Amino acid sequence: MIKIREVSLSDLNEVLEIERASFPKKQVYSKSRFERYSQKCPESFIVAESEDEVVGYTIGKSKNERAEIISLAVRPDFRQKGIGRELTIFLISHFKKRGAKEIFLEVRTGNKTAISFYKNLGFKILKEIKNYYRNGDDAYLMKLSLHLNPRSASPRSGI
Repeated sequence: MIKIREVSLSDLNEVLEIERASFPKKQVYSKSRFERYSQKCPESFIVAESEDEVVGYTIGKSKNERAEIISLAVRPDFRQKGIGRELTIFLISHFKKRGAKEIFLEVRTGNKTAISFYKNLGFKILKEIKNYYRNGDDAYLMKLSLHLNPRSASPRSGI
C-alpha cells in the first residue's frame, strides 16, 4: 500500500537517492535545495511511502491562480506502478484547493515518457523553449487548465 504525505526533513536522504537515480548527474538537485523546498512549501513537497520507505516525490509551488510542478521522480524499482500518477494527482488536488486555475511545468522535448505521462493527465504543450536547460536541451512548457477536470482526478482512482 502506498501512502502519500507531506515531506519531513528525515525523508530528504531518501529523496536525494531517488533524485540521483532519476536524473543525469549534472541536473540533480542538491540536498540543500530540497531542504529549502521543504521549508518554503512543505504542503506541496509530497512523498510516496511504501513500508516506511520513500519511493517517490513531487514538488510544486503555487501563487494565486497559478501553480507549477517543479519536479517528480519515482524510485526505479517502483516505476510503472501508478505512483507518479498518484503523486501528481494529489498535488493537482492540493493546488485546486488553494485556488489555482492553471498548472505549468517544463519537460525536456526528448523525454517522450514524461510528455506522454503529462498529456494523459490532461496537460497540453503550449510552446517549445530553446536551450532551456543548463546543458542546452530544449523544453516544452506544458499547462493544465483546472476548470477542466484532470483525467481520473481522484488520488485513489484505482491507481
